[in-house]
Amino acid sequence: MLAIFLGVFVFFMIVGVPVVFAMGGTALVTSVILWGFAGVPLNILVQQTVAGLNNFAQLAIPVFLFAGQLMNTGGITDRIFKFCQSLVGHWPGGLGHVNVMASVIFSGMSGTAAADAGGLGMMEIKAMRDQGFDMEFSAAITGASSLIGPIIPPSVPMVMYGCLAGVSVTSLFIGGLLPGLLMALGMSIMVAVYAIKRNYPRSEKQPMSVRWQSFVQAFPSLMTPVIIIGGIWSGIFTPTEAAAVAVLYAFILIIFVYRELSFKQFVQAAKNCVIDSAAVLGIIAFVKVYGYVLTRTQLPMKLAAAVFTITTNPVLIVLLLIGFLLIIGCFMSTMESITLFTPIFLPMLTACGVDLIVFGVIMVLTLMIGQLTPPFGIVLFVITKISGLEMMDLVKAALPFAIPVLIVTIMIVFVPQIVTFLPGLIG
Repeated sequence: MLAIFLGVFVFFMIVGVPVVFAMGGTALVTSVILWGFAGVPLNILVQQTVAGLNNFAQLAIPVFLFAGQLMNTGGITDRIFKFCQSLVGHWPGGLGHVNVMASVIFSGMSGTAAADAGGLGMMEIKAMRDQGFDMEFSAAITGASSLIGPIIPPSVPMVMYGCLAGVSVTSLFIGGLLPGLLMALGMSIMVAVYAIKRNYPRSEKQPMSVRWQSFVQAFPSLMTPVIIIGGIWSGIFTPTEAAAVAVLYAFILIIFVYRELSFKQFVQAAKNCVIDSAAVLGIIAFVKVYGYVLTRTQLPMKLAAAVFTITTNPVLIVLLLIGFLLIIGCFMSTMESITLFTPIFLPMLTACGVDLIVFGVIMVLTLMIGQLTPPFGIVLFVITKISGLEMMDLVKAALPFAIPVLIVTIMIVFVPQIVTFLPGLIG
């Protein structure tokens, strides 16, 4: 049955069937093999499809996507970048550190790596090129720093994992804070090393008056992640409600404060959100059916038993899954990987006592590396479009920046308190 289940899915993928229909088709074909044409429980499959979308937490996905679209077009990113430049532009590698710091701040608004790369990318690369940085380094650090986006809350991949794994999205969000900051620290260290080695330029240290002025201009934008993260942390609102607050705040900011969003841009942002949301929610709907049939075949339990013949050590099992996800991340998007493999991994993780919150952060971190690897790294496509670089030139320059992400991931395996400490503070 394992060969049939995986073989049908791989066949659909090879012939070019979109993942959402490949998952639904695999579930249907496997159902026919299990129960015959007359015995396929069509009513149950339909109910599972609807149940896949009937989840309040999943409402956060399209709303956060819309918030990211608004922020990308409303002048928020420009003010964040200028503020970061006034603070750390004089460090070795100047704008490289600005790039990382801006991504940390913007990650508290957008929730996806692609939104970060698309929103800040063009501005960051142009600024770095104008100051004398080479294109490869400028594009590489821009792409790498965007990976912080889905780790520091809000995070669309974590919402999806939380819904599928049945764990607290709030705990996942708060648990991603320290790993995200550690990623930023690692990338900044690499920027400094590159800057000293290649003698990259830096800006003059700005006087306090200039820093204060840039802070005042950026203050309303900087309050966005404070409101989102602070509201979730304090329990004032749930992650789903936080998404709605983010949209409302961004709308007020760019319409009444900055006044930089035209009606045409608003309509385009809404249109892009609908398209992106339909793709993501379509996968979620069919993955529920996929997971139901998968459970009936008992493949997850058989996979767990097979792994347990190798080892029952939770650390070794997680390390094996990290290696597997590193490979999968090269060929599938983060969303697809989470929806496909979370139902498969859950019985194994539960049986060996792995904390599902910790693994959720590990899974998202590991899959983020796939955003920088060919052939299907989404961030690679965004950055190559912005920079005009050849794909392989960007890959060679960007892959070293995946090292801090991998180091943080391995650190969490051996020190899970990096994830659990902050959620533990809020109970």
